[in-house]
Amino acid sequence: MHHELVPSASDDRRVEPPRSVVSADDLALCRALLPEVSRTFALSIAALPAPLADAVLAAYLLCRIVDTIEDEPATHLAPATRDALFDRLAMTLVDPLCDPSDLERACAAAALGGESADGRLCRNAGAVFRLFRALPHAQQRQIRPRVLIMLEGMRSYCHSAAAEGSLQMRDLEDVERYCYYVAGTVGRLLTDLFCGFTGRLEPAARRRIHDHAVSFGVGLQLVNMVKDVAEDLSRGVCFLPLDLLAAQAVPRDQLLAPARRADALVVVRAVCARARAHL
Repeated sequence: MHHELVPSASDDRRVEPPRSVVSADDLALCRALLPEVSRTFALSIAALPAPLADAVLAAYLLCRIVDTIEDEPATHLAPATRDALFDRLAMTLVDPLCDPSDLERACAAAALGGESADGRLCRNAGAVFRLFRALPHAQQRQIRPRVLIMLEGMRSYCHSAAAEGSLQMRDLEDVERYCYYVAGTVGRLLTDLFCGFTGRLEPAARRRIHDHAVSFGVGLQLVNMVKDVAEDLSRGVCFLPLDLLAAQAVPRDQLLAPARRADALVVVRAVCARARAHL
């Protein structure tokens, strides 16, 4: 993984306008959307102190919009349209004067997420951005670069999937790299927010926490991949590494076949071992 190349939040030097004030309606909408798109994060965020809860809420919903653009099936979303949505989202995140209603209209025009909760989130992205822009600038700087790196990483894997006909993980390092983009960035983001909120950590403790930030996210994502092998296969996706499947002579479409169970479990256990190393 190349996570050592990730810029820190302090690398964001642009001049920022005054913070906006989020309306009660926008905040209520964001809070209502959260449990619809993630019960786990909704429960966790509810336990956080108020100044931190709104920051994590905004950050998670931004990440969820990125994820929805990535997850939309290729049969429903042309590569050029997906790229345009990634571009519009990145522009809205980078430029505090960019009107998020343009992103909302683009999501609606693409029928992104359909009638799902994720689709509703994308069509109401303006509320998320208004909440994000009302956060203290320090929190915005902690969130923005991580979401942008996630976006560009997901974009690169979408390009590969379009070229190869499906999302494919060549080896464990490729799996880990993907996990870095989709979850290691979240580990860094949350660590920055938590440390910024706590404020009074000893330097040695702060270093230890930051050293574990990527594994915090990557380990949990690897667990999700193992847990969801069958569900992912049902939608034509497999995150298990091709080289290990080839070594066991298990075609992807036979992963769940009872006769191939022992061989398939060799591959699954290899991913479990990598997850355990991070956790």
